[in-house]
Amino acid sequence: MTEATTAASGEAASEIELRLRWRQTWPDKEAHYTAYALGFDAAVGYIFLIEAGDDQREWLRSMTADDYEIARNCGPTNGVDRSARHAASCVEDAWFAAIRGTRHDRPVKVNAYAAARHRHEAA
Repeated sequence: MTEATTAASGEAASEIELRLRWRQTWPDKEAHYTAYALGFDAAVGYIFLIEAGDDQREWLRSMTADDYEIARNCGPTNGVDRSARHAASCVEDAWFAAIRGTRHDRPVKVNAYAAARHRHEAA
């Protein structure tokens, strides 16, 4: 994902730790990613780079998970951000707020290898 400084907080986007599994949605679309959660069969959300219009070069985000237990009144579930990592983090925040107290609410296992690799690459 594109690394940049988030507009709202000023923190480096690479410092934002992601908790879901993010994958490139299509092999030929580099700037489109899909989030998956452990134990949930469908995609949780998407982010993609807007290539035209007033929001050009910003990232559209949307928490799209659908299940009878998933709340829709948990706060913002979509929006636009300046960095891919911040947009992904907002999708994750919406997901975890929407599943709070449901059967989908499980502790997230941290992949120690991926976390160490990310810290090494950021240095």
